[in-house]
Amino acid sequence: MIRRTLKNMERATRMIADKGYKWNEANEMAINCFDLSEYSGMSVEFYIAKIEEAAR
Repeated sequence: MIRRTLKNMERATRMIADKGYKWNEANEMAINCFDLSEYSGMSVEFYIAKIEEAAR
């Protein structure tokens, strides 16, 4: 995922939510991942992989 489109945001949010986070938390994390990827040039998937599972 390179560009911040609605479909990519939903996909990133779903990937983070699958790790056990609530939808709103996952959405904020996805926004931060896109911001980091724009700044550093790394992919969004790289930053999503760095997110740990949520404590349940």
